[in-house]
Amino acid sequence: LPPSPAKFILYFQPSSDQLTVESALMIGQVAAAIRQRVNPDVSIAGHTDTVGSAEANVKLSTERAKTVAGLIAAKGIDTSGYQIVSHGKNNPLVATGDGVAEPRNRRVEVIVR
Repeated sequence: LPPSPAKFILYFQPSSDQLTVESALMIGQVAAAIRQRVNPDVSIAGHTDTVGSAEANVKLSTERAKTVAGLIAAKGIDTSGYQIVSHGKNNPLVATGDGVAEPRNRRVEVIVR
């Protein structure tokens, strides 16, 4: 049987596409999970907290997803066929009102199938 899907949540610095130190260390684990599959199906979804405009958050969450894809590619993995999406401030991990700087919502979710 194929391996079960692996899900990784990588967190970011406020208003930035820079990973936290802990999350940067997880890129190797993501790459290892991808290498375990013969034909990996990978989705990379960017998210933000609710600080800032909807337009700015869509842009930032896209940048975050592309940053993660670039870091995976730097590990020698071809990411050209990966699904990269942006959710902006929609689909928060932790529900908050507008203008709340919730660190757990500043994330990229990577699912490896």
